[in-house]
Amino acid sequence: MKKTMYILMAALLGILLAACGESSGSEETAGSGETSAEKGGGSGEAALDLSRMRVVIGSTSTGGDTYQNAEAVSRYAEDILNTNMQVDAVGGVQAFDALSSASNDGSTVMFFHDMAYLGVEYGSFDQSNKLENYTIGPMVSTNPGNAFLASADAPYDSMAESAEWLSSNPNEEITVAIQAGGVSEIVFNGYYLWVQEEYGEEVSNRIKAYVTGSQQDKDQALWDDNADIIHGSIGANNQYTKDGVEDQVKMKFLGITAGERVEGFDIPTLAEQGITVGGEEFTFDKEFFFLLPKDVNENVVTALDNAVSQVVENEDYQSDLNNNAYTPNYMPSDEAEEYLLDKRETMRSIIERAPDLNNIAQ
Repeated sequence: MKKTMYILMAALLGILLAACGESSGSEETAGSGETSAEKGGGSGEAALDLSRMRVVIGSTSTGGDTYQNAEAVSRYAEDILNTNMQVDAVGGVQAFDALSSASNDGSTVMFFHDMAYLGVEYGSFDQSNKLENYTIGPMVSTNPGNAFLASADAPYDSMAESAEWLSSNPNEEITVAIQAGGVSEIVFNGYYLWVQEEYGEEVSNRIKAYVTGSQQDKDQALWDDNADIIHGSIGANNQYTKDGVEDQVKMKFLGITAGERVEGFDIPTLAEQGITVGGEEFTFDKEFFFLLPKDVNENVVTALDNAVSQVVENEDYQSDLNNNAYTPNYMPSDEAEEYLLDKRETMRSIIERAPDLNNIAQ
């Protein structure tokens, strides 16, 4: 009897020890096999197993809205992701090249705005760079201050008035400074098509494009009298509209392309001015988002989504954006993909009707 009891106790002890061993081994496997993006829990739920993440942007300027928005989100997201995010202003072509050859571990990602797909539609970027060849990451923010400006002494105070002025002065032309292949060109196209529909080709044919580069180049085109109107933004150009600015450089806003006015600024939208394309109000919100390699690890997308969703709720981040009239506009990657592909189709319909820049360039 005692022998039987000893045998049973030994068997029971063996089972308990085996169970403990399996439990311990299971925890060690989970700890060594999971990335920090998979573990979840607290602020570390979006962390990455990377010491550095390179964020290439489609601009070479470190003073424009692309860099400002990229730097802001990176500065707040890097602590959540537990990595160092370095913004690299390399320009559109170079940014796509870097992304195309990047590893799938998230060590190189791209941050840009609507020019990412507009550039392909206009032919500024190769067709190999279409959105379908990458993973669309989360949308981050909006520059609702995308605008047109003129010299402070221009004979019109809005884009609608500029068309009326042109119609009333048949010997005059209006030249608009834009950058080809992106946001500048699409909003110029909207204005041009409206004038063509509203006033006819006799008037629209006297609208010319001055094709140039950065915002600084467009500003200089206005100051050098090479352009009557320029594409700009509240964040970049508001400093030149304030009282006390010298007459030679003073500007005024003629309208913004966003769907709503920017709080704190008395600048009408193009839609408010009655500007339409094909009978529909013309609006364009300049939106910023991440792009990642096509074969990027899904955990990287999840981590980036989680990080951005936390960043946009940070009041300090919101304040940083508001200082330049930008606004948080978070959309997770899956929603951002559907939204941007639909937006591209809408813009494509405008591009197809727009004039060739080569035919109207000054």
